[in-house]
Amino acid sequence: MRTRSTLFRTAWRWLFRGGLLLAAGLVACIAWFVLGPASRAPVTDKLGVPERAIPRMTAKQVSDLPMQCAQVATGGPKGANGRTPHRNHTYLTRFDGQYFVMFSHWYGAEGQPGQAVQFATSSDGVSWSEPRPLADPASGHGIIARGFVERDGKLYAWYATHTGDTFFRNGKEFRDPAQFTAERNIAILESEWTGPETGWQFNRRVLDGYANNYAPRQFGEAQVMAVRDQDRETYLAISDDNGMSWNVGEAMPVPAKPERGEQGLYLPDEPVTLDYDSGSSHVLLRNNNTADRRMWATEVKDGHWQDPYPLDFPSDASKFLPVELDDGRTALVGNFEPDVHRALLNLAVSDDGGKSYHTLYRLAPENQYSGLGWRSPQYPHAIVDEDRLLVGFAYGKRDIAVCTAPADADGLEKASGFSLLPRLFKGLCNRDLPVYLRRAAGYAGCREHFVWG
Repeated sequence: MRTRSTLFRTAWRWLFRGGLLLAAGLVACIAWFVLGPASRAPVTDKLGVPERAIPRMTAKQVSDLPMQCAQVATGGPKGANGRTPHRNHTYLTRFDGQYFVMFSHWYGAEGQPGQAVQFATSSDGVSWSEPRPLADPASGHGIIARGFVERDGKLYAWYATHTGDTFFRNGKEFRDPAQFTAERNIAILESEWTGPETGWQFNRRVLDGYANNYAPRQFGEAQVMAVRDQDRETYLAISDDNGMSWNVGEAMPVPAKPERGEQGLYLPDEPVTLDYDSGSSHVLLRNNNTADRRMWATEVKDGHWQDPYPLDFPSDASKFLPVELDDGRTALVGNFEPDVHRALLNLAVSDDGGKSYHTLYRLAPENQYSGLGWRSPQYPHAIVDEDRLLVGFAYGKRDIAVCTAPADADGLEKASGFSLLPRLFKGLCNRDLPVYLRRAAGYAGCREHFVWG
């Protein structure tokens, strides 16, 4: 008996020691990853990138940026289909001493009839009102939030109306495509803010046949915005009468569709106008080819589009936008770590007017890990209000959050530091892991893999 007991204790002792060694090895691997690879800025393939191409990502390291956040919308009553609501397409503004946020709200499949737009207000950008309807769609239509516009001292909300199945057809081949050849079923609509008591009142149709990405930008005497039609083709729209009428130019040329798994531009999307001068402009593009992992761009010269080209700047399939910080520096907000798709949100800062971005932050919003799941921040919008940067986004197309950070480069650097959770999920949510590990990570909380894995 003594011999058996001794063997039993010895076996358990070795198992315990082995477990300790395995745990120590795991901790060492995690420490190596969060302090090493998770600290490095993403590197892009420079193949095909023109020398003149801007912006460029020159940052070598990533710093974490903790952010205080307010949850504007979450949960909610179930719809007729028995599902809780989805939310996305966040836009922010400040008007008449109040902050406004608007977003799309729907049940079930995105981009279908019944999709509506809601809004909330705040006196300080921290505590928000309960969301309320901003606009409801016409029968058989859906609407999506498209941004705020100020004109002649008044505030307007823009949203795009559509009829569902033919909205951004994404190159789909229909059984009878002829019926959609001439149909222009999308339009930009506008409602006016009439005050807290009366809310929003429909004002006008802004532009038929197109949907904008962001509100127009002012360049000199011209207002400029990039728009898309129902076939996702991109155009530049110009207004010289304060946005009351729009002149839409020719469609942007698109290269041939790349083969699956190859680099190249596929379904260029979410266009962002960087500048405009006498018929010439630079436009940034989202690339829906997730094998490419680069932001793309194109130029308009004398009213004519040039061929799109890749940038030495990492990006993936979500929205991004430029923001001028309080100190005059240029920043870009977006999902700039393509190996995790939309699992992490970033802020890049430039010292030279947006040509090169030398600093990259990984945003670390409060409560990003919630309900045993890592919530992916996506489709951001941002505004600078004096010394504060407000960033709004959707968590996994479910919840809407607005977070704050310093609005100048020095303040951002002082506020940055080390945040463990985003670095851990930089590994857990990594799309370069083997399929079985991606699935395991998905069940462990990184739900992105169920969509994109």
